[in-house]
Amino acid sequence: MKLNKNDILFYISLLLAVWFAWTGIIWTYNAALFISYPMGIISFILWRIIRNENTKRTKLIPIILTIGLILSLSVLLYLLIWD
Repeated sequence: MKLNKNDILFYISLLLAVWFAWTGIIWTYNAALFISYPMGIISFILWRIIRNENTKRTKLIPIILTIGLILSLSVLLYLLIWD
């Protein structure tokens, strides 16, 4: 299987989006701002580069990023209200 530039950017962006979704809920000492959100921003930028490809796989990255952002903000809201 021959990989082109868009394939490599897709896999990197997918990996960073999953990292963002998994680590976005860690708000101890505002750790999400330093270990999660930069990866989410990089993933979003890489997705913007390859989104003109119009394949089904390019729709996966914004879904993962949206889920990660919703989880992260809901955990932050929970911590601000009840802690």
